Amino acid sequence: MSLDQLPLELVTLIVDTFRDDREFLKTISLVSRPFLNACRTHLFTTLRIHSLNPSFNYKCSAWSKFLRTSSALLPYLRVLELGPPIFRLRARNPALCSKHWTATLRRGLPSIHDDRIEFIMAGATNVHTVTLRFEFQSWRNFSLSFQRTVINLVRRESVSSISIEDAVDFPLHALGICRRLRDLSLISVNRREQLNIEEGPIDRQGHARRGHLQSLTLFASDECVEHLVRILTSPRSTLDLSRLQMLSVNTTGTDGRNALKRIPASARSITTLELRLSDQKEYDLCDLNLFPNLRTLFISASYNRLRRPIVALSHFLSRSPSRSTLEELKILFRQDVPEFEEEKSSQELTRICTNRDWRVLEQKLTLHNQFSSLRKMILVFRPKDVTTFMSEYLRLSLHLSLVEVMPKLYALTSPTIEVNDDRFEQYTQD
Repeated sequence: MSLDQLPLELVTLIVDTFRDDREFLKTISLVSRPFLNACRTHLFTTLRIHSLNPSFNYKCSAWSKFLRTSSALLPYLRVLELGPPIFRLRARNPALCSKHWTATLRRGLPSIHDDRIEFIMAGATNVHTVTLRFEFQSWRNFSLSFQRTVINLVRRESVSSISIEDAVDFPLHALGICRRLRDLSLISVNRREQLNIEEGPIDRQGHARRGHLQSLTLFASDECVEHLVRILTSPRSTLDLSRLQMLSVNTTGTDGRNALKRIPASARSITTLELRLSDQKEYDLCDLNLFPNLRTLFISASYNRLRRPIVALSHFLSRSPSRSTLEELKILFRQDVPEFEEEKSSQELTRICTNRDWRVLEQKLTLHNQFSSLRKMILVFRPKDVTTFMSEYLRLSLHLSLVEVMPKLYALTSPTIEVNDDRFEQYTQD
């Protein structure tokens, strides 16, 4: 019996056994046509169309042509990312970005406002992760058909993670029945019009049981917080905010004020808090007493030696409850502008780790038994030159510097050292 003659049940059983091994699936998909048909449903799980025009239109046409002849693949999609982050692509090709943005403004509609994209969104009936970018065009300008398709997509029972980006007047009330939603990100979501919470009836679809949002990320979307909290705390909503586990907030400039005031009041269950700051004054926006169950704190701060950011962090932590439950502290320092132009990044990192201000942090964290649960600390550096290679010699040198300036805290937490960006970097326009 040839491989082409194997029973379909046996082929399916073999493929299902190795469904998590993508390299193996790619190999056996070349063996025979039955194996190819069985494997492609496991390999075709992600679809991303996020480049600028004309590339966006080309990819959109190519995918549309392919999917109209193979529409059975759409239900196997698990990740859907649609729309370009136009301002974040500016550095790659300023001229192309400007041309794309001009065309978008003239049209008054985002790139994804397209019949071909609608077809994809409508057919992705089992998608888990959805990212939609609307290029700062008002929801009011969209066609009723497109609006309906987007609403049906975000409300789909299979969807567990949603990221809405670069949106104006997006109907947040649509999230009120996303019972299975666990991870929500609002990135540059603006409200120009005061929409009523009652707009668009919430259909509970017969579900008496409510789902619970676990993770919330907010970046340049602070003006939507009040509206979002009202929706998710409404008795009519099938998605509950009260058991939120992780909150990530950007607090640079005027961002994050509403989020750090309203959300902790509605969700006392938060165990992980992530803050991104550019100035030490922004620490005043956050009251750690509003997070009684905090276990993990991640601080991403701009590093300027003259402003003594380590001391500012120490003062912030000293305002914690008298018996803090904090177990893990992660600190990321962004060296946006080097202090000395000719200085190498490795020298820059060494100077930070030998800073005597670490002793102030050590005293705050080890005296008075306030942080008795703290057992883990991670230090992450992002030099101006992000290509810095962390050699074992450099890593050892940095560790020795930390042992010298904060021996007690080092022994308590055994800190790890990394060179990386924080995850908010992908949303900046630099």
